[in-house]
Amino acid sequence: MNMAAILRSITTSTSRYEERADGVIVQRLLTTRTQTITDARENTSAFVRIAGGHPRRVLIDIRIIRALQAGVREHYADPELAKWCSAVALLVATPGGHQFGRYYMSMNPGPLPVLMFTDEAQAIEWLHRETSDQPTFAGSAAL
Repeated sequence: MNMAAILRSITTSTSRYEERADGVIVQRLLTTRTQTITDARENTSAFVRIAGGHPRRVLIDIRIIRALQAGVREHYADPELAKWCSAVALLVATPGGHQFGRYYMSMNPGPLPVLMFTDEAQAIEWLHRETSDQPTFAGSAAL
């Protein structure tokens, strides 16, 4: 597995965001409890903060996702959030994760590359291939 150094992280009530030295932002779900719209807004704020004002390659680890409150899926599929992403890899392992991934992919507002994976190393490799012409902004987030 590609083990890039973690430059900084932000932890919310449901997720941890890590900025890797290779420029990838990783969101790891930390709990199986039902995620609320308040949680989703907190996560969005943390993501925008760690992205540092630049579109980033993003790995979203939702392998332990169980349930989402009404409106949470729509919140995460908001086109305004997509402007902070240059590519998104969804790391899934459960039926709920696959369902959320399919929904997110169907709501993709345009040319944003989005793909589901079950293997983290393959997801990271894809993110680098998909955005190889994109600059890396590692260390740019002002926290």
